[in-house]
Amino acid sequence: MAITSLYLPPTLRRPIPFAPRDHLRREKAIELYEAGEHRAAIDEAIGYLLLPGQPAPDLTNTPLCLVQGTARVRLHIEDERLVVRAVLGALSMEGSATAALRHFLSRLSGTGQLFQPRLRGEVVSLEFEERLTLLHPHKLIEVVQRLAEAACNADSWLAEDFGMQALDREAVQALDEADVRMALEIWRTHWAAVEAMVDEVRRYRSSALLNRVADFAYSQVIYALPLNGGLPERLNDANTIYSDRDEQPARRLAILSKSVKEARALPDGDLVASLGHVGYAINPISEGNAGLLAKVLSGSQREQAIADYHAAGRSFESALYQAVDFLYLLAWFVWPPSVEEALREALDQASGRPLREAADLMRARAAAIVRAHGQGEDSADAIDGGSAFEGAWQ
Repeated sequence: MAITSLYLPPTLRRPIPFAPRDHLRREKAIELYEAGEHRAAIDEAIGYLLLPGQPAPDLTNTPLCLVQGTARVRLHIEDERLVVRAVLGALSMEGSATAALRHFLSRLSGTGQLFQPRLRGEVVSLEFEERLTLLHPHKLIEVVQRLAEAACNADSWLAEDFGMQALDREAVQALDEADVRMALEIWRTHWAAVEAMVDEVRRYRSSALLNRVADFAYSQVIYALPLNGGLPERLNDANTIYSDRDEQPARRLAILSKSVKEARALPDGDLVASLGHVGYAINPISEGNAGLLAKVLSGSQREQAIADYHAAGRSFESALYQAVDFLYLLAWFVWPPSVEEALREALDQASGRPLREAADLMRARAAAIVRAHGQGEDSADAIDGGSAFEGAWQ
């Protein structure tokens, strides 16, 4: 069946606030450390990482718990040492325990990694411990950020895939009935559309088209749905293969096709169980900036590719090429409200339109966004009263 339009649904995820980190605070932490005020340096370094609304760190007097998705990362000072720990769960005494431990160790341990997995009795956790006098703020920032990310990504799939008992896990807030119905519609419609795109890849035998379809398949799901648990991990595992440009195209296409079939066969109940809103103490994705907007949405190579598609009458590839750029920016970066609204509006307007019309619309919207927000402090946005990225690291 010929593809006549792109399905680009609005997101159901809750927005993460755009809150540029105060780099002067990080420098202050370094000054305190070098002055021998190690406890104060730790509080400043942790405070530098946190999103607005989090409690001010005071580890000298009070242990700190950081909620990162479904994981809880706990920090405390003990005998002049800082201990950072995230409990992932307890192994069951059934046959899956050995498999769970092997899988856990292979995925979460590594030579040179600052934190490591620990097994204490039946309890599995990620841990880091260091003397205060040796804990430079740069090291602390990296440890807390990476450990929180690893714990957030691991606790749910260990429980779901290997039956580990959750011991210290943050609850997921369920979606309301209307959002659940919308999520089911998004899931079904998205994977049906990707299946049709896979057929186009087979017909044209194009690696460039395979690249864009692979990016679209994964990025749109991550952007549109608040997924938790083992499901996003399984999607990511497949994506690492079918999006790998160094992998053989035949294998990439086979894995993508298998992933599409599995997604379309997923029972509604399993999808609903994987949906939910979570909170974050530390921003889980990167901050977008003006330079990134200009790099992704403009440039001679991009314009030439779009012009070539246009001249050849390949409206599907032109529209998909551009939609993937917008999805990439929205799925993997957090933006000031005005920029995020402009990016989302482009997809909302292009969704469901004839391919040629959608491609032209996204091309015009990309140019407008770059003019308004993609030139740093010299942009029209800055001229008209302050850059949307004020305070951000450019």
